[in-house]
Amino acid sequence: MVASQEIQTNDFSLQTILGQDVALTYLHRFLQEPERMPHVLLFYGPDGVGKWASAERFSRHLLCLNENSCGICESCRMFMRNQHPDYIQFPHSTSIKIGEPEGDAEPFTIRWLLHHRIPYKPHVSKKRIILFPDASKILPAAETTLLKTLEEPPDHTYFILIVNDLSKIKKTVVSRSVLIPFQLLPHDALKKINEIRSTTGFEYWGGSLNPYDVSEDLVKDWEAKIQENCLDPQLLIKLENWIRDTMADSKFFKEKLTVTDFLEIVSLILISEYRKQDFEKNFQRISALLEFKNGLHIGTPAIEPFLVSRLFAKLSVN
Repeated sequence: MVASQEIQTNDFSLQTILGQDVALTYLHRFLQEPERMPHVLLFYGPDGVGKWASAERFSRHLLCLNENSCGICESCRMFMRNQHPDYIQFPHSTSIKIGEPEGDAEPFTIRWLLHHRIPYKPHVSKKRIILFPDASKILPAAETTLLKTLEEPPDHTYFILIVNDLSKIKKTVVSRSVLIPFQLLPHDALKKINEIRSTTGFEYWGGSLNPYDVSEDLVKDWEAKIQENCLDPQLLIKLENWIRDTMADSKFFKEKLTVTDFLEIVSLILISEYRKQDFEKNFQRISALLEFKNGLHIGTPAIEPFLVSRLFAKLSVN
C-alpha cells in the first residue's frame, strides 16, 4: 500500500485507475449500492494492470466513515498510514498456511484470521476488508479451511481475492465469488500512466505496466547486458554465464522476484531484441525462446539450469 503523509482524495481514488472500464463499472456500482455488494470479490487478470491498486482504493472507499474515500476521516488517515485495524492485507510473496489450532495460530494464517479477527466487530469502520493480493499463495489445506467462511461470511466482513489465473485456485473458491475481470491495458492508458509516473515502460511487457514488480532501472541494466551479448555466438557464452551467476545468487531472490520470473524477463528481452534486429533471420532463436518459456512452467523441480543450457545451445547455432 502507499504510505502517505497528507494524500489528497483524488490521489488515491478509483478515478486514478485507467484502462479498466469493465472492472470499474462493477466497483462503482457496488459503491453506489453498498448494501447489495457481494461478500467475496475475485479480481482476476494479467499482472501489472491495476488489480491491486484498484483493490486498495476500493477498500479505502468502503471503509471511509464519510462513505466517499474523503481522505480526511479517521478511517482514511489510518488506512494511508497502514494502521487500519479493519483492513487486513495478507502477504503477497509468501505462502499462506492454515496455522496452528485456535490460540496458537500465528498471524496471517487462516486459523488466525478465523479465530482472532473475523468473529469480532470492526473497530473503526462499519465493515472489515480482507485482502489476499495473491490468492494463489493460499495453500490447499488453508484454502479448504477458508471455504466455509467464504460461503457464509459475517455481515461486516468482505473478502477481496486477487489472482492472475483462475485455474490457480480451487473451483469451489471461484464459485463462491463474484468475478471482476481485468484486462491488458490499452496503449493510450499505458502511455498516460507512464507519463503520470515519469516512467518509460517496456514494450515487451505488452499491455502491462510491470508484471514482475521489478525496478525499471534494474530491467534497463539487464536490457543493456542482453543487447551487448545476444547476437555474437562467442558473447552468448558470456551472457549464459551471467544468467547462471544471477540464478545462483540466493540473496537476489529473497524478495518478490523468483528465478522463474528472472528467466521470464530475460527471455522477453531476448525475444524483443531478436525481433527488432531481424525477425526472419532470428526466427529459430525466437522459437527456441518460446519453447524455453513453456518449459519454465511444466513444474519439474530444479529444471531451470537444464533449460538454460538447452536454450543457449540453440541460440548459438543460429
